[in-house]
Amino acid sequence: MKMIFLVDGDNNIGTGLQGIDLLTAEDTVLVFFGKGQTLANVKKLCAGTKAQVQYLESVKGGKNSLDFQIITELGVLVGRGEADFAYVISQDKGYEAAMSALHARYASTFREVALRPSIQDCLQAAFLLRAGTREELAAALARQYGPVQGQLAYEHLEALLTPPPVQEAAAPSPAPENKAASKPGKRRSRAAAKPAETAEPAPAQSAPQDAEEPAGTAEPAAPAARSRRSGASRRRKRAERSKAEKA
Repeated sequence: MKMIFLVDGDNNIGTGLQGIDLLTAEDTVLVFFGKGQTLANVKKLCAGTKAQVQYLESVKGGKNSLDFQIITELGVLVGRGEADFAYVISQDKGYEAAMSALHARYASTFREVALRPSIQDCLQAAFLLRAGTREELAAALARQYGPVQGQLAYEHLEALLTPPPVQEAAAPSPAPENKAASKPGKRRSRAAAKPAETAEPAPAQSAPQDAEEPAGTAEPAAPAARSRRSGASRRRKRAERSKAEKA
């Protein structure tokens, strides 16, 4: 996250540069100072920062000349899309009109452009936004709030942002299993019904057997008839013999 600070050197610059030691190498500080103004004390205040510091002298002397130069520089940065986070560091409320005009016309070209009394006031959430890992976030919270409160804050944020555990899928209800088990039963019942249907013609096959049984009993009737005939012929022969003897 790159931040640009336009510092008004004519308006309580000592207060405005508070927090400059918290900036990173990605940040840029533009210190605007009046024509002929010495910078020895200003450079001492900026000595401990990692940010890129540029000192811009006012082109012309005169009242408010530095203010116009700061607003012009800010407009150029916004127009180029180089000021996602740009802050005018001053206690002069006259910049508020220019800030409102930029918000009304160019709000889509930056994320935040604002007037702040000091660099420190621009870094309220910067230590959070610049953290790229959990370890960096824990360290940033410890620096901001102390080791104890920072650790408590980190644990609280971690608990809030950690997604709830995924619940295991519920076991399938037994109802579908019973339905699945009943299907083979139906198949078995149908399969069992088929032999019953094929068994019905059995009496039809037994009918010829029953018909053959009278035929079997009728076979001995032929010898009985023959014996009767032979007996009758014998009696006739005996009668004829007896008649012949009497004659």
